[in-house]
Amino acid sequence: MDTVDFGDFGDFVVRRGTDADADGLTGIDSVALEGDEERAAGIRRWCRQAPGPVLVAEDASGLLGYCVTEYTFFEQGFVTMLMVSPAARGRGVGRRLLDAAAASCETPKLFTSTNVSNQPMRRLLHRAGWQPVGLVQGLDEGDPELFHLYRPQASRPGPPSRTAAEAESEAAARLDSAWEWWSAAIEDAQEGHWIRTPVERQVMDDLAAATVGLGYLDPSVELPLRNRLCRIATWAGAVRLAARVGGWELAPVTGATPPRPAGMAELLSAVHAVGEQGEAWLRRLPADGPPPPRALAGCETFLFGPGSAEDLRQFFYD
Repeated sequence: MDTVDFGDFGDFVVRRGTDADADGLTGIDSVALEGDEERAAGIRRWCRQAPGPVLVAEDASGLLGYCVTEYTFFEQGFVTMLMVSPAARGRGVGRRLLDAAAASCETPKLFTSTNVSNQPMRRLLHRAGWQPVGLVQGLDEGDPELFHLYRPQASRPGPPSRTAAEAESEAAARLDSAWEWWSAAIEDAQEGHWIRTPVERQVMDDLAAATVGLGYLDPSVELPLRNRLCRIATWAGAVRLAARVGGWELAPVTGATPPRPAGMAELLSAVHAVGEQGEAWLRRLPADGPPPPRALAGCETFLFGPGSAEDLRQFFYD
C-alpha cells in the first residue's frame, strides 16, 4: 500500500483509508468515543467500501484525522465527514484533508455543509477556498446548516506574478483577520458573553435596511467590475455611519487579535475592514487594474449570500 497517496506534509502524510483503519479512526473520533454507535458503524462502513471514500492523515504516532467524500448529493462530490483528533488540531491536518478531497474529487463540483454556529469549520472552509452557496433551516433547531461549494478544476490557476501575489496576500491577511474578529463577536454572543442592547439591535436592523439593495446575486449574474467593487465599498460607509451613531470605535483588524469578550465594536470593525478593502480597490483601479479574483470573491463571500454579513441578525440567539 502506498502510504503517501495524497502527499507528504513533513510531519504527517495523507493516504487512502482501508478496512484496517476502522478501529483506529473510531478511537480518534470524538463522537464515536462518547459511545455513539451510529458513528462507529458509519466509520466501519466507510472503511469497507471500495474504492474507499476515506482519506486519513497519520504520523509516526498513529492516525490524526480523516475525511469522507461520497457522491450521493445530486451525483456530485460531498464531504460527508471531516474529523481531526483533538490532540492533532492546529497542525493543518483538516486543511490538508480538505485539499486532498478536492484533489481526488471525481466530479466538477464538491460540496459540504456545517452549522452556522460552527465558526472554526467556517473559517477553515473560507481559507481553503470554499464558497457558501445555500442555507437550510430545520435540521438543527435554531442553528441552520450552511452549504459550501468548491470547484476543484477551477481552483488551480497558474502561479500569479509577484505583484499580483503580493496584492492577494495583503487582501487575504485582511480578510482572514476580519473573519477572526467576526467569529469572536458571534461566539461571545452565542455563549452569553455579549448580550446586545436595544441600541445595538436597532443599529443591526438599520444596517440590514441600508444594505438590502446590495443583496446576494446568483453566480451566473455578471456585473461590471466597478459595480462589484462599489457593492463592497458601500458596506464601509454604512458601517462608519452606524459606528458614529452608537459611539463604537472602529479598529484596524489586520494582524490584530480581537479583544475578548468581543462585542459590537469588534463585529463592526470586521465588516468595515472588508468594505474598506473595496474602497481601496476602487481608488487604485485606474493605476493597478482589477484586484486579484480570489480576493475579490472572498470579500463578496464575507458580505453577500448565505452565512454572510447580509444575514447578520440570524447569528444571535439572545
